[in-house]
Amino acid sequence: MSRWSPALRIKNIQPPVIRMGGQRARDLAEQGVDVIDLGPSSPHYVTPKHIIDAGVKALYDGLTNHAPALGIPEFKTALAEKLSAHNHLHADPENGIMVVPGSQQGLYYAVNAYVGPGDEVLLVEPVWGSFRQQVELAEATPVSVSLSAEEEYHLSYEALEECATAWTKLLIFNNPQNPTGRVYTRAELEDVARFAQDRDLLVLCDETYEYFVYDSNEHISLASLPGMWERTVTSFTFNKSYGMSGWRLGCMVAPGELLDPMTRVQEYTASFVAPFIQMAGVAALRGPQDHVQQWRDECRELRLQVADMFNAIPGVHCPITEGTTFLFPRFPGGETSTELAERLLNEALVTVTPGSGFGDSGEGHLRVSLMRSPVERVLEGVERITKVLNG
Repeated sequence: MSRWSPALRIKNIQPPVIRMGGQRARDLAEQGVDVIDLGPSSPHYVTPKHIIDAGVKALYDGLTNHAPALGIPEFKTALAEKLSAHNHLHADPENGIMVVPGSQQGLYYAVNAYVGPGDEVLLVEPVWGSFRQQVELAEATPVSVSLSAEEEYHLSYEALEECATAWTKLLIFNNPQNPTGRVYTRAELEDVARFAQDRDLLVLCDETYEYFVYDSNEHISLASLPGMWERTVTSFTFNKSYGMSGWRLGCMVAPGELLDPMTRVQEYTASFVAPFIQMAGVAALRGPQDHVQQWRDECRELRLQVADMFNAIPGVHCPITEGTTFLFPRFPGGETSTELAERLLNEALVTVTPGSGFGDSGEGHLRVSLMRSPVERVLEGVERITKVLNG
């Protein structure tokens, strides 16, 4: 073995699930082949103009130097106002908000600040792939809380308790849930809260899709429930609701004493988020919100159309998602989800994400993104899939 071999913890890390087939799709596109992208979650929309203008103005105003590790006061104050009005969370702008270069980086900080060798971390599965890999990078042990499609991915106290041990230290989940699209009910979240308090656990809750909730479903921030503020770190992002994936702007919200160890990780890694990007975030929070309603309405209708198209394919079952910007249809056996995704890329020229990338509970499914491409391209992509699967 070469003495330059990577650390053992790196050898076990798998490429992100969204990269499966991604390079092949890019190669085909560069050759002029018409590939339709229904894979990654980043929306195809351009950042709204008023947000771009605010970022550019901040550049010309000279906000191009260092910023505090926790973030600039203007951004944290604007975010605290949003959290109070929308999430019923009353974070101290001074020390209860940490601005991070993208929510994934913030989640990494939280995991690495709180767990290590010997610790177990509960992951609600199907699970966003990065959670498992981040736990393994911290040399802790991920433990799957496997939920069932037949039970509509219902989350309960009993399901969590069955997987807990004396070494369990942290619970990670997201709401609305990626990839299933579940929006957890108040009763389910109360079960999570009771379990976390009974076991004296820290909870890391990713609320990336908080604005993409449909019908009578309601997004509730876990940290707003009694007894949960003091033990919950909540992750928010500007990627989906503001089309800012490339800006890398996210934030972690918790009591200051929980954020302090995470701040130490940021101080020796990314250091801070560029202040001109934070000023663009202020404009996002305080500026017009019409686009959010427009994008949500578009996705609300599109999920119904696409679900109908999938459910018309013999053997396919596609629940109507309650939230997020995905569908998670189940396909008949005979192929693994990776094999099926590869076949659809080769034969239909459509990229989708294999469900196996979200854990064993995701096998047999594909995650289909509704916002990665314009509506007409999404519908065309599903039509191509339908033709391939109908033979």
